[in-house]
This record gives sequence, structure tokens and C-alpha cells, in this order.
Amino acid sequence: MARIGEHREVNVREHGRRGVLALALALITATAACSGSGDARPERSPSAGGPTPATRPTALPSPPPVTLAEAKKALAGVVGADGVLGAAVPHLDVDRRLMLEQTRDGQKALTAAAFNGSAEALPHYTWGTPRLLVPRNQRGPLWFAAVVDREEPSGRVRTAVLTLMRQDGEDWQVSSTSLLDEGARPPAVATDAEGYATALGEEDATVAISPRLMAPLHATSAEEGERGFAARLIEEGPHTTGFADEITKRRADEKNNCLGYDSIFAASDYPVHALRTTDGGALVLYSLIRTTTRTIKVTPCGSDTQIPPEARKLAKEPFILKELRTVETQLYVSTVPARNSGRAARVIGYLGGLTKVIMS
Repeated sequence: MARIGEHREVNVREHGRRGVLALALALITATAACSGSGDARPERSPSAGGPTPATRPTALPSPPPVTLAEAKKALAGVVGADGVLGAAVPHLDVDRRLMLEQTRDGQKALTAAAFNGSAEALPHYTWGTPRLLVPRNQRGPLWFAAVVDREEPSGRVRTAVLTLMRQDGEDWQVSSTSLLDEGARPPAVATDAEGYATALGEEDATVAISPRLMAPLHATSAEEGERGFAARLIEEGPHTTGFADEITKRRADEKNNCLGYDSIFAASDYPVHALRTTDGGALVLYSLIRTTTRTIKVTPCGSDTQIPPEARKLAKEPFILKELRTVETQLYVSTVPARNSGRAARVIGYLGGLTKVIMS
């Protein structure tokens, strides 16, 4: 289920963002003056010799806006429809429209790009039994996540983390799908007695990196690698420092091909979601936008430079005329430890692809 939508790019190399991240780093690494979330309030004891207060019945938890049964039904409907429509060859316009209507945010961007210029069916997956992660308390637009095994046509099984959202009474839509890295396991999400999870706000300060800052810090690590100030906050890996190493190598290789090469990462304006884990940390779901630019530097040498294979389906010309800019939508799952744990955040899941090509 790959998918695409409009986004607002944030250039991660702008001085302003560096200033914000530097301040965020200082806040993250500072020692908290007191522990806890700050919500606890001391109870007032009855006065000595005074009347004994009446015993109040234990308050029942508020009913969740999205029940586990509703989430299960919504996920089954989306996955089932995707299997039926995805198996059709060739795709009719109505089939594509229905599949796109099932998606939003980064998932819509990837789905639209997969359809662009192709009449072939999308891969048909077989889905296992999901583990639902439904927050008890949340504000609109409503959402929930699910961890479920996905079998590919080749027989390979990967664990997927999906996020579904619903707004203003509309149908449920898939906002993101990420695949866990080989060997990675989803963390244990804290649930109450009825099986509901706890959602964290974007500014939650009980974790090492607040959910809102995870994307820009990840973007910095992907650009600057182990030399960047975010490196010690996020573990090294293929989706962080690995990208920085790739950029360095590509820049040298493309220079030999008479091309200027640059690649930057930015936090998208798609939704960010987070759930409390049993160790006091968080499972964070977010997305990045990667923009890569190739520019002809020497006309005689680069006049017949071909479009990279991964961009040809979205390109209008077979060769780079002056400049080629590709935009990639990347959907991520990361784990963030509890505040003052001394551990780094870790990227455990990813799904991405090119969603736009701009030529000049």
C-alpha cells in the first residue's frame, strides 16, 4: 500500500531552523528541575478531629471517541478494499479514484505517484491479524495505529505500522504505512485495563525528544551524519547517518559526471502521532521530505545526462536539460526513550518513494 499529497517544504539548511534546533537541543539535554509530567496535585488531608469526608465512588474512565471494535472494522474495510481494487488490471479511473480516496497525507502522495503513468496493478498483499493501538483520549481528527504482518507476492513477510485517521465524520483513511526494519520489533505500548493506549501531545516533555522535534532532529542527522549535533540524540543507522554518507558519496560521483549534487531533508507538515510505551518513552509516527537537486555544470559534458531510473516514470524528458529536482516522501516509525534515560532515539521503520519530479 504505497501512497501522496501536497506538502510544505521546510529547508533544513536555513539558519532559522538551526537556531530552533540548537535551542531544542539545549532544552532536551538540560537536567529537569523536577520529575514527572507536572499533572499531579497534592491531596488535602482532613483536619484533625474534623468530620470524615464521605467516600466517593471511583470515577469510571471516559468513553473513548474511537472504540477498539470500530478501529478493527475500519482497518478491515480499508485493507479489504485495497486488496480488491489493487488486484484489478488494468486500473480503471474509478478504481484509482477509490483507492486515492482511501488515503491522505504522505500515504496519498505515495499512492498517486505509484499510479502516475502506469496501468499496472499495485502489489497485492496478504495481511495478518493486527494489533490495534487506539488512544483512549484524543482530539480531532481522530486516529489510531495498527501493527500487522504484511506478506508480499514473493512470500516475504514484513511487519507494517499503519496510521488511520478520520475527520468530521468522513470515512477512515490511511495516513501512513511504514515497514519495520529487518530485526526490528515494535515497542510495547502502554495500555489501560480495557486495552486502550495513551496518546502524547506534540510538546510532551516526559520523553527525551518531544514528538514535534523528532522529525527536524532526524532531518539534521540525515544531512550532517555523525558530525551533526543531533547524532548523539538519534542512533546511527541507514535512515540517519547512512543518508549523510550516501550524500557525500553521491556528491563526489556526480561531480565526475559534470553534475552538481545536493540533497536536503525537511520535516513535512503531515500529522505527527505518538503513543506512550511501557518503559516511559514513546512510539512516534512522522514523515520527512527529501529534496535532491542535480544541476548541469559543464554543458558539453553533461548535455546527454540521463534521468536517474527511479525518476523516469515521473519525468517529462529523458535527459537532464539544466536542472533536475526530485522530491521524496518518507514515512517513519521511531522509538524515543524516557527523559533523562541516557539513551538515544532509534528509527525502526520506513517507507518512502519519489512523489514529484521538477525539471528546468
